[in-house]
Amino acid sequence: MISIQTNYASLVGEQNLSLNNAFQTKTIESLTSGYRINSSGDDPAGLAVANQYASDIAQLTQGVINGNSGVSMLQIMDGGLSNIGTMLDRMQTLATESASNTFTGNRGTLDAEFQTLKSEIDREAGSIGLGGTDTTNAANLAVYIGGGDSQTDSQVTVGLAGQTVDSASLGLAGISVSGATNSLTVGAIDLNSSALLLQGGSQTFNFTNLPGGASAAVTVSGGSTGVTTSQALASLDSQLSPFGITASLDSNGFLEFQSNNTFTAAAAAGTGGSALTAVAVAAPSTPDVNTTGTANALAAVTAIDKAIQTLGNVQGAVGAGENDLNYAIGLATSQITNFSSAESQIRDADIATEAANLTKAQVLQQASVAAMAQANAAPQTVLKLLQS
Repeated sequence: MISIQTNYASLVGEQNLSLNNAFQTKTIESLTSGYRINSSGDDPAGLAVANQYASDIAQLTQGVINGNSGVSMLQIMDGGLSNIGTMLDRMQTLATESASNTFTGNRGTLDAEFQTLKSEIDREAGSIGLGGTDTTNAANLAVYIGGGDSQTDSQVTVGLAGQTVDSASLGLAGISVSGATNSLTVGAIDLNSSALLLQGGSQTFNFTNLPGGASAAVTVSGGSTGVTTSQALASLDSQLSPFGITASLDSNGFLEFQSNNTFTAAAAAGTGGSALTAVAVAAPSTPDVNTTGTANALAAVTAIDKAIQTLGNVQGAVGAGENDLNYAIGLATSQITNFSSAESQIRDADIATEAANLTKAQVLQQASVAAMAQANAAPQTVLKLLQS
């Protein structure tokens, strides 16, 4: 049928040209955006799956950051624990040195350093949040990584509850390496009661069982005029200083000897002058012997051994936490890679295919335009039928 009113061929050409234009536009959109799905209508089901993958990737990406932050926190703790371990080694050295009867130095000096190290342990334990003034980190540490079927499976827990490393937690409270300071009282009357002592006479003190098995006889002479209490103490101190022994008055004013080392002392009777005779300076029936000079140090050795074990337990918990987090970070990184690949298969455009489609669309468009031109020209042939 030949018709002027309706040009069916032109209409068909117009329809196909519209389709080809849409096809070309869609292809250009995919090529310029890089995505196969640019709107919900492109692939509704695929878009839902791709969005879930994108959500998982976002969660895991932040989870990796969380995990690395957790590892950094544990590494800070680990460094502090290692430093505390170094201080415990030094304290063990001091305790072992003081625990030997062959030590002839001043145990008070050793103990001063020992106590300073205890204070530093408390300070550093607080600085890493594991005791002392700060127990912030002495609790279970939960790091959310993601990627699990449940929230429980998505987080890593580091068991640090109650894991403190201050000196009290390590069992070092009240521990020292000083020798016991035993005193030997050799009088029964306040020496301050007499202005002068040993006037015209002298007093001898015999010391045995000194370090190295030494012995010494120390004599204080009053001369013709006698000596005051302070002069007598000064004379005793000058002679006894090589043995680490000092002379002093106790709280009652009685003469006593003190040392951080083992010794035995006995006092001979004083001669000359009424002062010494009056105060009856003489050896007690059972002279005091400093036999516990190493007891504190020996106790310290045992306490430090236990402290090192306790510290090791905390270090083990921190180290295990670091490893767990690193494993979790490795898994999360792998999941990010795989989820990204899966999302790409759904969402991303196949550039080679889209480039071929663009060529196809362009050819179809040009063919449609040419065909429409022919279709539009077809009705003009009707005029030939009307020519006479």
